[in-house]
Amino acid sequence: MPTITKSNIEYDKRSLSDKVLLKLYYNMLKPRLIEEKMLILLRQGKISKWFSGIGQEAISVGVTMA
Repeated sequence: MPTITKSNIEYDKRSLSDKVLLKLYYNMLKPRLIEEKMLILLRQGKISKWFSGIGQEAISVGVTMA
């Protein structure tokens, strides 16, 4: 069974305002919600194919907001 370890990643968000952080969050949330809905439709047989990009939201958001 895998063990849970504490992440050693440190984030320095001092240069980002709360407004920018919220915009980043909302921009990542929308594609995630679409992904989850599409996977539900796929499991229900309402669509035939879907490539899931779950976990990749930050890449597209980071590139477009840079």
